[in-house]
Amino acid sequence: MRQSRSRQSGFTLIEISVVVIILATISAMSLFAINQAFDRRFKSQADNLLVWLNQLSDQAALEAVPYGVMGNPDEAEKEVRALQVVAYYRQYWFPVTYPEPFSMEKGARIEWVVSTSPDYDDESRDEDEDSLVPVIALMPDGYMEPKAEMILTFDSSPLTFKYRWDEEIASMSMVRVAE
Repeated sequence: MRQSRSRQSGFTLIEISVVVIILATISAMSLFAINQAFDRRFKSQADNLLVWLNQLSDQAALEAVPYGVMGNPDEAEKEVRALQVVAYYRQYWFPVTYPEPFSMEKGARIEWVVSTSPDYDDESRDEDEDSLVPVIALMPDGYMEPKAEMILTFDSSPLTFKYRWDEEIASMSMVRVAE
């Protein structure tokens, strides 16, 4: 008996197409997972800032000392890289080492929207250029002065987070804003 001629080895067009479709599906799923990981990183940064602000408020209530928050700009870039804590003592604001400053990721930006009351006149305050003035002050009585909203954005993400003082629960609250 003679052996029949063997088929030519190789892949058919259908087999190659199936492999390409499988690879495309796997790469699309991994790209989606990577994007979610970046979103989780930004959400984590926003959650950590909320916890830090609420701990600062609790610290003010425990010690009966007003604590203020101000931006601490990076000297080289003139961009806020950390939020510095200052405490009010004998009519002056002093930097403190505890609680520690809140360090922000590169590309994170904080914007303050402050509304002042008619009783508060910024022009009437005569302060040195070297004196510290916080953007907001968390009071020991469980409120924040002045009324302000903080907006956290990231350069590489459309996510926006807004922080404001919730008077009902006497703490900071955060809202994720879809853009």
